[in-house]
Amino acid sequence: MKKTIFLLLAIIGSTLSSKAQDVYHDSTALLILDKVGEYFGELNSLKFTTKTSEDVGFRNDFFIKEFRTGEFILQGSNKLAAKVIARGKPQFYYYNGSQVVYYSLEDNYYAASEAPSTTLDLFESLYTDFGVQLVATDFLYPDFTAHLTETMDYIEYLGEAEIEGHKSFHIGAANSEMTFQIWISQEIESRPYKILVTFLAEPYAHQVEVTFDNWEINMNYPESIFEFLPPPNSKQITWTKKD
Repeated sequence: MKKTIFLLLAIIGSTLSSKAQDVYHDSTALLILDKVGEYFGELNSLKFTTKTSEDVGFRNDFFIKEFRTGEFILQGSNKLAAKVIARGKPQFYYYNGSQVVYYSLEDNYYAASEAPSTTLDLFESLYTDFGVQLVATDFLYPDFTAHLTETMDYIEYLGEAEIEGHKSFHIGAANSEMTFQIWISQEIESRPYKILVTFLAEPYAHQVEVTFDNWEINMNYPESIFEFLPPPNSKQITWTKKD
């Protein structure tokens, strides 16, 4: 999943693109990013919601914009419950530490698969095995900053900004293939408000933007919410891995 933050992309602008060819890692930006990693590394549980807009290939010559919302609960290192609404269709994911289940409410079918032993590994497994990109979670990794410095030529603190009335630190990063922006709360709790990244690949640049909200931390959630109980008349289908 460390690789998949760069599947959530958006345009930073000509400043980042022009500087991306030279390696420059701003110490102020790295310090702020380190605080984000430390903050999430100390939590026992986490709940948040997301709003995502994504450019999706429609035909060879252009993209269309798609939108989805999400609600996520993570507890410990190996529990996850998620609800994602895309194209008006609610989809659910349940992970109990050994198995992950996908359930489509509208179609009333579900699919199950063996899963890795941690939630962070699960996010990466869902993407690599099934092509499922639930949410940008790279800030949850303890080596978040280190991975950025390895993959981005340019990282800089761009100053203060305001996101929907919230003051935030604005950080930008870029390399020859993509640009990346993150807005981080100036409050005591170092949490992201927004991630915006852009693929610069041919023939057209395309972007994904994720806004985070409604954070809850260190709540004690019942184990039952991470277990899936098949609804009446539901049908199990095979969850086929990508080739």
